[in-house]
Amino acid sequence: MQTLVTLIKGGPNPLAFPQVIQDTVYVLGPVKFSTIQVIILVVASLLMVFLQFTIKYTKIGKAMRATSEDYEIAGLMGINVNNVVSFTFAIGAALAAAGGVLVGMYFNSIHPFMGVSVGLKSFCAAVVGGIGSIPGAMLGGIFIGIAEVMGVAAGFDTYKEAIAFGLLILILLFKPTGLLGLPIQRKV
Repeated sequence: MQTLVTLIKGGPNPLAFPQVIQDTVYVLGPVKFSTIQVIILVVASLLMVFLQFTIKYTKIGKAMRATSEDYEIAGLMGINVNNVVSFTFAIGAALAAAGGVLVGMYFNSIHPFMGVSVGLKSFCAAVVGGIGSIPGAMLGGIFIGIAEVMGVAAGFDTYKEAIAFGLLILILLFKPTGLLGLPIQRKV
């Protein structure tokens, strides 16, 4: 799909993303943040709460959990697993689109390959926080972000991108389930 979009738009050059919100920088002591960053934090938090609520407390969420646990048994219990899988992909696509809009707002540009770096760091955040834990993924993202900022402040700015992967390796070595992940018990 990335190559198709690149061919349609005529090359890999970024396109300008319209600035729909006046961006103001606020200073609170040593911390600087912008309106866009606050909006991203609020929208991402609301989407995370929505996803957590949907998965934990709704009928479709229960069906999603059952289908992910055992596809065949869920079907035998009367769950239309094809609809559940389609709904899950639709939620994933909607969340990815929302994330793309938020990233486009932040950088004021979009291009077909803009999700590669963000996707890899999101994967690292999910593993560090604990696969299967939505709050864990958020905690993993915050943990990685703080580690990257501390690394840059310590003078390791050339290794900023490698810090997330270093944390991923350390977590996999010492706590493979992640920060909030639960150990999986396999039945034999």
